[in-house]
Amino acid sequence: MMGSDKETYLKMVAIWSITSIPDLKIKLIGDSFKVTCKFGFIVSMDAKLFYEIEPLEVVQLIEKSFTKQFGVEGMKYRNTFRGFKKNPFSSQN
Repeated sequence: MMGSDKETYLKMVAIWSITSIPDLKIKLIGDSFKVTCKFGFIVSMDAKLFYEIEPLEVVQLIEKSFTKQFGVEGMKYRNTFRGFKKNPFSSQN
């Protein structure tokens, strides 16, 4: 599914660029996305919400759910952007 849906693919590439949660995967089941990782199920997200919010917001939701689900801070898997000269999330780029 992801390979043929450009919008979903690009959003997931952005999400994988922001977080390095091990084996992070997303699967569309019905009208919602099921997010899983190496440790198990993380969160279920309405497809409409997934497409309406930015990748950073999706990651924040995943991290919050990860922390709740596994008792480990999801932010610890956040990638650093030290190699960037500008803030990659800034609208000024």
